[in-house]
Amino acid sequence: MNNLLLLWQDPAAGGSNPLLIPFMLVGMGIIYFFIIRPQAKEQKAQQDFASALKKGSKVVTIGGLHGTITELKENEVGLLIAPKTIITVQRSSISLEITNSVYGSAASTKEPAKEKA
Repeated sequence: MNNLLLLWQDPAAGGSNPLLIPFMLVGMGIIYFFIIRPQAKEQKAQQDFASALKKGSKVVTIGGLHGTITELKENEVGLLIAPKTIITVQRSSISLEITNSVYGSAASTKEPAKEKA
């Protein structure tokens, strides 16, 4: 009974405000839905992208290197960045696949269309 009386004390008398807890819960909900949840979705999408990489795909790394995937390992990818120049990078460092966006969905069978001047 004494605990209930403490909740309803006057805030000026040193007691707590009964609306403090609901406002804190609403604040935590806002933080979750606007910060934590979108970041978790983005991280999941990046993991799905990294696991779906395949040989022959043209990609861009986080550092801006453009290359073609030549070999795939569990956590590493071999990139051909120039003739006879293959580098090894982490799967997580690949930020973008440009095969479909530049060359269309059938990149291995078709050449890019030439523009007329």
